[in-house]
Amino acid sequence: MEISERLHYWRTIKSISVYKLSKLSGVSDNHIRNLESGAKTPKLSTLEALVNALNISLSEFFNTPNNAVTYLSEGEQRILDMYRKLPKDKANILIDFYDKMCEADLPDSEL
Repeated sequence: MEISERLHYWRTIKSISVYKLSKLSGVSDNHIRNLESGAKTPKLSTLEALVNALNISLSEFFNTPNNAVTYLSEGEQRILDMYRKLPKDKANILIDFYDKMCEADLPDSEL
């Protein structure tokens, strides 16, 4: 999958318009359209701004379903897919919730 296809894939998964991604990343909407069409290739700094705005890492950006990690169970992959669709603030709430759930399962001696 090319960078243009990956960018479109992630923007679609996150339900973010070109305009919103432009505002979140500081990259012009016209440039994003050119990147998604394959007319332009992003500089690393541009790609970093875009993946940060999408709330994913560069590693996640390049690890899409066509080359999905195979060691995740179906349930784990489902949770990861849902997590990736969340905006950053809601993702952080989910992480906090998960941390609290894990702490609740630890014996008192491990807290």
